[in-house]
Amino acid sequence: MKKLILNLIMSFVLLATFGLDSLAQTPKEGTESFTTSYYGTSKIVPLGDGRVHSAYEAIGVTVSDTGEGLFHGATVHVLGNMTIEKGVYNDDKFYGVFNLVNGDKVCFTGTTAGKAGGLGKGVATLIGGTGRCVGIQGSYEFTRNPLRPAIEGIGQSYTKAKIQYKLP
Repeated sequence: MKKLILNLIMSFVLLATFGLDSLAQTPKEGTESFTTSYYGTSKIVPLGDGRVHSAYEAIGVTVSDTGEGLFHGATVHVLGNMTIEKGVYNDDKFYGVFNLVNGDKVCFTGTTAGKAGGLGKGVATLIGGTGRCVGIQGSYEFTRNPLRPAIEGIGQSYTKAKIQYKLP
């Protein structure tokens, strides 16, 4: 009987020590500032004088300003489309997924407006997730900064964002 009680006490101590530590690793709420670098391709359909429709796919990697956090080191996949008229777009709509380092996914959607080839400003909303991120809620504002592409036929850019999220 003493052995059983001792085993129960040891199990409780181990559970409290390591169980609470794992809960502390994933905060229920968080705010992170991060930069995401993107590589993308697009398909363009001319719609008349000074107007085109673009559908694009982009992949990227996210690095938090602190070097840690839920989104640090996440890869990103985004699909979106927009109409550019006289060099301006205000209807960029996209959907994407952050693939977190731990294997969980966080899905998002958003919109951007700006000048083609120039800065774009937008907002994204977290719409779901997998694993520990099921039911995640949050949003982030961002600025998209275009870069001169390394090779012809692709697009490259980076975004600066500050995300606020809440896990259930």
